Amino acid sequence: MSKTPDTKPAASDPLLILVAALLLLAVAATIYFSATGPAKEFTKEPATHQRPIIQDEPRVVVVTKAVAGGTAEGAVAQGGEAKAEAKPAEAKPAEAKPAVPVAAVAAAPVVKPSADGKVHGKVVLKGTPPPEKPIGAAKADINCGKAHPNDTPTSRNYVVAADGGLRYALVRVVNAPAGGAIPADKPVVNQTGCMYEPYVNAVMVGQTFVIQNSDSFLHNVLATPKVNKGFNFAQGTQGQTNEKSFDKPEIAVKFACSVHPWMSSYMHVLENPYFAVTNDKGEFTLPDGLPAGKYTLEVNHLKAGTVTVEIEVGAGKGAEVTAELAVK
Repeated sequence: MSKTPDTKPAASDPLLILVAALLLLAVAATIYFSATGPAKEFTKEPATHQRPIIQDEPRVVVVTKAVAGGTAEGAVAQGGEAKAEAKPAEAKPAEAKPAVPVAAVAAAPVVKPSADGKVHGKVVLKGTPPPEKPIGAAKADINCGKAHPNDTPTSRNYVVAADGGLRYALVRVVNAPAGGAIPADKPVVNQTGCMYEPYVNAVMVGQTFVIQNSDSFLHNVLATPKVNKGFNFAQGTQGQTNEKSFDKPEIAVKFACSVHPWMSSYMHVLENPYFAVTNDKGEFTLPDGLPAGKYTLEVNHLKAGTVTVEIEVGAGKGAEVTAELAVK
């Protein structure tokens, strides 16, 4: 009778036993990590500059945007709701604005008859002019500064009295007969404190006027007319005077000083004697002798412009005029 060969159970094989043990270990590890959840420990990115990151953690990103009134609206990008509050925007202090001129519309001139036969009245500025500019160069000059120890000269674009009376306006009859007697007086253009005084003057064609230096140092008188013949001469002595005249009508002949370039003044040269320049109250009175008739009276200011008005004069009948000019 033949013999059956001997065989060992599969469980007795050492290799099979090792494999089974590893399988059991893997199953146990899976069950364990499934129960405990994802790892919350820090790992490191494999980079040159490593930084910690969090794995499997929810992240909340809040995006804010500014809205009117200094508040903010929040939006959640991921991981639930979130709110964001922004501090109210700080109000910036208001910037100081420089003073600006206030323009206005001038009223029509007003004419009233006067019983004295004279033509007189007042020129008024309507609106608020810009501030005059300080002339710092006059204050800084070694000689001129001594003449202004407690003040600084300014420009004279608009010289206005408290009630609006406008100085340095020329008032003239434009259609009076040309010629007539030349006034005997000699207006003076004075250089004092490194300023020309007065700022505006007027003479008749052929009328002599005087240019004077009241300062103790050198000035130079430069007249630059467009119609008449100009002149340019020095006055180096205190009290020095020179007489001049113009032979043609011309409005606003400019006088300057080459030594002190801020110095300037203007002279009107007129064809008849019926004119005047307003005083510091804005008032004027024309010379007597205007023949009876109807005339056009012109008011002219270097900055505020020109206005005209019709007047009538006669025996014992004059005109009282109030004229307005506006800031420009």
